[in-house]
This record gives sequence, C-alpha cells and structure tokens, in this order.
Amino acid sequence: MDTLTNVDNRRSGNLTPSARINTCTVSSKNISGVSVENAINENVCWFVLRVSYHREQKAYKWLTSQGIETYLPFHFVKKEVDGKLRRVQESLLPNLIFVNTQFSKIDALIRSATNTLLSFYYNHFEFTPDGKNPPLIVPTCQMDNFIRLTSIDNDHILFVSPDKCHYKSGDEVIVTDGPFKGVKGRIARVQRQQRVVVEIDGIGCVTTAYVPSGFITHNNYSF
Repeated sequence: MDTLTNVDNRRSGNLTPSARINTCTVSSKNISGVSVENAINENVCWFVLRVSYHREQKAYKWLTSQGIETYLPFHFVKKEVDGKLRRVQESLLPNLIFVNTQFSKIDALIRSATNTLLSFYYNHFEFTPDGKNPPLIVPTCQMDNFIRLTSIDNDHILFVSPDKCHYKSGDEVIVTDGPFKGVKGRIARVQRQQRVVVEIDGIGCVTTAYVPSGFITHNNYSF
C-alpha cells in the first residue's frame, strides 16, 4: 500500500520543522475534569482523536480550517469499483487522526456545538487517581518516527497489532540505507519478512517493507 500524508512535504520522508516539538509534561493544574496529578499542561502535544463514521478527511479539513496542525496518513487499497479493480485512497488508521496543539484549544473544539466528528482517544493503559483514562498523548519522538515512516511511498508498509510482530530481540535499530533510511524501531518478522517495526504506544505498530540486514544498524537510543 502506498502511503500519503496531509502535512507539508512528507512524501520524501523529511519532517517539517513543526513536526519537532517539545515533550509534553504534567502540570498540577486541573483541566476539564482530569485529575490534578494527571492534568495536561499547555505545552503543544500530539493528541490522538477518534473520528466518527470514517469521516477522517472531513475532520481533517475542519481541524485545519481552525488552525490546528493535523496529521492524517493515507494508503491505497485495491477495491472493485463499477466492476473494475481500482486503487482507492483510504485512511491508514481508520477513525483516528492526530493533532499537534495545546490541550485547551483542542478540548474547546471538541466541546463546541459545531463539533459532530471528534472525541478524544483515551489512554486505556493509564488511570487517574479517580479511575479515569487520560487523553492519549504520543511522545514527540514516536510521532516524528511514525510520520517519517508513513511519509514514504511504498506499497508494503503495514499497520498491524503487536501480536503480529515476532521480534528477534529487544534491540533498537536504525535503518541506514534504502528507502526507509532514518526510520528507528525494532527488528521483527512480519508476514514472513524481516521488517523494522515502529510502535505507537496505545495504538499499534507500523512496519517497513522488507529491510535487508545490511541496511540495519543497532543504535543506542530510546523513545
């Protein structure tokens, strides 16, 4: 499947400066019902939003019209249309979209009367002291890596659940040559091929196509 994007100049795999942001931290300020210990401060962060009824492109247009930096990865799938097999563009992650903004700004849009599309995607692996799930935030480094991979024009990039990735080790690597140069992740066998897997906490995994061992270097970095 080919991957496309809706953020400037992504198809080369190069990130725009706006994709590199400060890491989000925790504040003692209580915001919109989130507990004091887990309140989100006003740093710009990558939030994950749910989109209703597969209307990702409509949500993208609305968010960008409100001045929100938005990332929506696409891919092409083959479907029969009017009796012919055609390549049709679809969202790579159905019903999900990523926004890079302040919590108060996106929270206000979600709560607004004009919003009929979006809601927060919550972090189901963490709980606030009052038993609620906080909104999911993707760390900057993970988002950078995810954008880099999903911006590469390749038919064989996959979005898979973690149980489909058979890791060779826990070692983290970087691709040093070929179309996926610069992508960081872990080596795994997926669909009987050696690939580099990029994990998005709370969402799933995106894999490269086959990467030869000679194009992979073990690297000391952490997400």
